[in-house]
Amino acid sequence: MKKNTIFYCLLFFLLFGIFGKGSSLHSKECNQKIVCLNSLILVEKMPEFSIAQKELEKLSKNHENTLEKLAKEFHKKAEKFQKNKNPILKKELEILQARAHAYQKNAADDLAKKQNKLLNPIYKKIENAINRVMDKDQTIIRVDDCSPGKGVLVNKGVDITEEVKKELGI
Repeated sequence: MKKNTIFYCLLFFLLFGIFGKGSSLHSKECNQKIVCLNSLILVEKMPEFSIAQKELEKLSKNHENTLEKLAKEFHKKAEKFQKNKNPILKKELEILQARAHAYQKNAADDLAKKQNKLLNPIYKKIENAINRVMDKDQTIIRVDDCSPGKGVLVNKGVDITEEVKKELGI
């Protein structure tokens, strides 16, 4: 009988301990929250973004001008070829077309590299500001991007865009 009493007491404490921890975990989970922010607003307000945008537009314009020159050269040679069907002109057209395609690919790669180089520090700065906001509010467990077109249709989480803007000083 004494063994049964000890067994039941141990079982009681064990079960009480498990349920007690479970309820405290549950209450901790209830305090956690999912929030959102509009990253487009943040990016557009950052002065670094307008500088990056201008640089990217300038680079893009330079590439467009070069491609336009190649296209004009191609059309002139194509017109000459249409008039006299010279096989040498045909070969020149093929070479010019290959050059234009290669340049177009290189221009796209160049633009993508420049975009990453200019925008990644901006995204990192935003990420650091988000982390600082999350450090201040330990109940935040996830931040969704509620910018238009980002896939979040409904978010009942608290919007922390303003707090992140304050952290960024914008």
